[in-house]
Amino acid sequence: MTGRRTHLVARLSIAVLLATSATVGAATLSSAAPSREEVERAKARLDSLNQELSLMVEQYNQAQLRLQEVQARLADVRAEAQTAQATADRATTRLNSSAARAYQGVGSQIALLFDSASMADFSDRLEFIGSMAQADSDLALDAELARQDARWTAAELAATAEERRGIVDDLAAKQDQIEERVAEARDLFETLDRQYHDALQAQAAAEAAATGSTEVDTSPIPPPPAPNPNVATVLQAAYSVIGTPYQYGGTSPETGFDCSGFTMWAWAHAGVYLPHSSASQYASLPHVAQSDLQAGDLLFFYSPISHVGMYVGGGQMIHSPQTGSVVSVVSVYWDSFVGAARPG
Repeated sequence: MTGRRTHLVARLSIAVLLATSATVGAATLSSAAPSREEVERAKARLDSLNQELSLMVEQYNQAQLRLQEVQARLADVRAEAQTAQATADRATTRLNSSAARAYQGVGSQIALLFDSASMADFSDRLEFIGSMAQADSDLALDAELARQDARWTAAELAATAEERRGIVDDLAAKQDQIEERVAEARDLFETLDRQYHDALQAQAAAEAAATGSTEVDTSPIPPPPAPNPNVATVLQAAYSVIGTPYQYGGTSPETGFDCSGFTMWAWAHAGVYLPHSSASQYASLPHVAQSDLQAGDLLFFYSPISHVGMYVGGGQMIHSPQTGSVVSVVSVYWDSFVGAARPG
């Protein structure tokens, strides 16, 4: 009995010693790690820069849309100028031919006049000959004016397109600068966050050394139930690219996605084509109340609007968040939420 008691006391002593050693070790790690406040400040700085970058990406996408509109109009006007040129050429040729025929047929025209049955008939025939020549002249003049107008309009549009291309290039350069600052802020945050959580994990491991490992479910996340087949198709597409890297200006799994490029790509699978801009998507779609949200609805954030995600139900959304991140399912940013819209 005494031996068993001695053995039990010894085992308890060893357990206490191990626990004490683990706690001391964890405390040492914690003291060497950054504080939670430091991590939160780094995260706040990163979030601020990411919001600034999101706004810049939105401005870039809007500028691209305006440039594309001008380029499309310019192509139309240049085609109109070519058509007007061809019409002017034909009218000029016709006018020249009419003049030549008139010169060669002066006698026949005079004969036509003198063959009149009456003074009224003479007047009508004279007016007819004059109107034929005037019609040819008017046609040539109108065509030339249309050609000149199209050329002037094309020149103005070309200048506007060049100006807007300069704006796009300037915004792209500013994005690059902000991305560098974001990368620096992310590196700092990730380093501090890793050190902080490494210390927490070491402490947790020391306190629960005998509990064994916990299995983690790594199976793909299934999309939620959808209100209709179109939305089911959209959600299936969206969930199929979870893990795709963020890329500003990106609109496909191959290039990566920015936020509006992701929602545009997903909804295209249901035959719904959205503009490549979160603000334009919000402006072009019917709005829905927060209380009426359904899976597939688009959620818009910040003022001015500079981010969009897709609601999946249960207070969660799928989105392409920011540089350095990937398409993922997260809780909705209700504190930055400004409105919702429903495609389809």
